[in-house]
Amino acid sequence: MKKILFTAHQDTLPEFLSAGTTLRESILHLPLETYHYDVDDEMHNEVERELDKFAYVIHGSRLHARYFIRWMREYGQSDRVQQLVHLVMDQPTADILEEYQIPAIKPRDDARPIDLIEFLLRISYEGNILYPSGDQKTDEIPGLLIELELPFAEFQVFSEESLDRKKLDDYRKQVSSNEIAGVIFHNESSITRVKTAFPDLDLTKTSIISAGGRVTRKLTQMGYKNITDGKGSWKKIQELALKLAKSF
Repeated sequence: MKKILFTAHQDTLPEFLSAGTTLRESILHLPLETYHYDVDDEMHNEVERELDKFAYVIHGSRLHARYFIRWMREYGQSDRVQQLVHLVMDQPTADILEEYQIPAIKPRDDARPIDLIEFLLRISYEGNILYPSGDQKTDEIPGLLIELELPFAEFQVFSEESLDRKKLDDYRKQVSSNEIAGVIFHNESSITRVKTAFPDLDLTKTSIISAGGRVTRKLTQMGYKNITDGKGSWKKIQELALKLAKSF
């Protein structure tokens, strides 16, 4: 059976995995990303000391918000965190923040990183930005903030774990037993993960759906030509995946 390989963590965009029967049945979801709560001590000390100097917190996904909230609760920072403006790109991230009485602002449905930054520039902007992150530093938003020379600080609240060998063996069996007709690359590191986890998978013979931006540039530099660009939009990526699934 033909499948579209998708390796993102469940918290990256949970709705994508339950969107419609056709797409759901065509997706082979093998998450190569596993994480655990891990606060960088030096960053923690600085953020705890300087938290009142930040005006905004940008949450890249529900994953980022989940670990930031754990830090907030562990160190008794709820009152201070609630005074900041929290920006998100999707409703699941807003929902988890609001569970802890943290109002979240979403620029629009299916917002892209650039939409969030543009929204930030349109409002009365003043103050530093805090970006909860992981240890791999592969997110697109910090790169945009650097390009626009906006004052921000990354705050590591989680780290990536190595995939269990037994689980990896199971994943490889699933890939070899299905016909992989497409692969979704949701960020730059997913390219390396897929190539490392599935060395026998010939990407030149699959349809590649890219999240866009740096992901597309990296794939192009690697010589791949069968790329469809998602323009940084999960909604667009979902549409492209559904179109591919219907062609099977």
